[in-house]
Parts: sequence; structure tokens; C-alpha cells
Amino acid sequence: MTYDEYIAYHRRGDAGVEERMIASLCRHFKLDEWDSFRLIYFYTMTYHIPSALAMLLDGERDIKKLKFRTDRRYVRCNGAYPRLLKELTKDKQDRLKAVTNTQNAYNEVKSWFFFGRYAAYLFLEVYCNVFKPDWVDNVTYGWEPDENYTLGAISLTRSKEKSALDKFLIRAKKDAGDNAFAIETSLCAIAKFAKGTRWDGYYTERMLEEAKESKYSNIIYSLV
Repeated sequence: MTYDEYIAYHRRGDAGVEERMIASLCRHFKLDEWDSFRLIYFYTMTYHIPSALAMLLDGERDIKKLKFRTDRRYVRCNGAYPRLLKELTKDKQDRLKAVTNTQNAYNEVKSWFFFGRYAAYLFLEVYCNVFKPDWVDNVTYGWEPDENYTLGAISLTRSKEKSALDKFLIRAKKDAGDNAFAIETSLCAIAKFAKGTRWDGYYTERMLEEAKESKYSNIIYSLV
């Protein structure tokens, strides 16, 4: 994939379709700030939109009735799930509202229980879609060698040098008209394209398939 093809893919929005769907759902249900924050948190816990909606709107807390996608399955282990529920406190929202740049936002979210790099980026991508904070976008990537977003960037830059990857991020944010958290998501998709496990439209298809059995399916379909 060329750089221009990547930017076109990012702009089409497939990689971040779920993150934008959460924002659409917040508007559809006319959620206030706190409930919107809670929906983002529940989505980050499960990485599954129907489960996040069930947790927020239906008060569902039975772990056996919720789905936890990909690495979020570890939320089910070693008492993480009840602790994550306990840790959802309004002071987190207040602290995040007080930051002025994406690096400090990332530092804040990553300090929360069970929020590693991936979960923090996921949470903040959705948060930016929902609240559109006026943050300076200065977060820097660690470019961890085995992470999909790094592999995606390397495939586009043909370089493993940090300086080249940093320059790529600056350019991509400008050309895509998006923030670093969203760029990370589409870079992960590019790495999976190379593996042959994803394709253009995959994430939209997955979201719609997962919504099929949900009581909220018609709403999700109408908002795509």
C-alpha cells in the first residue's frame, strides 16, 4: 500500500467505524456528559458495542451475558471486571476534562487500572469523537517493535528508524485531518492487511454482524 492509498483508506473511515458509532449513539440517546463517558468506558472494557449499550442502558452486569472481544477477554480474569466497575468514578472524567493536550490525556488514562497502551488509545479515540476536546495533539508513539501500529507504519515508510516514523506520524495527522489515536487504529489495520486477516470494509462488516442479535441492532444499522 502506498502512502496516498493509506490516507484514502483512513479518510473512508472503516478502521474507526466503531469509535465513531459510539459518538453517534451518544447523540441518538441524548446522553449527558457522564453517561457518554460511562459508555466509552464500558466500550473500552468490552470492545463490543452491544455489550457496552447493555451495561449503560439496561444496567447489565452479569459477566456471562456480556461479550469481551480480542484482548479485552482478560477483563474476565483475576477480578479485573468488578474492579473496573468500581474504578469508574467521576473524578476520572473531571481530570480528563482538565488536560490541554493529548500526551497528558494519554498519561491520565494509562494510569487507570487495567488501561495499557492499547486500551488508553482506544478510549481516547472514542473520547475525541464524542467530546471533540480542543487539545494540542502532541502525544508521541513508543513505536514498540512488535505492535501492529508500528508494523503498519514501517510498511508505509519502508523504515524502522524512529525519526522516520515520527515524521510519518506528523505528516499523516495533517494529511488525514485526524488525531494520533485514530491514526494508530488505521495503522493497525494496515498491518493486518499485510497479514491477509483484514480488508477494506472488514471493521464495518464486523460491527454490523455483532449488532445483529442485539436489541439495539436497528438503531446501530440506522446510524452507519
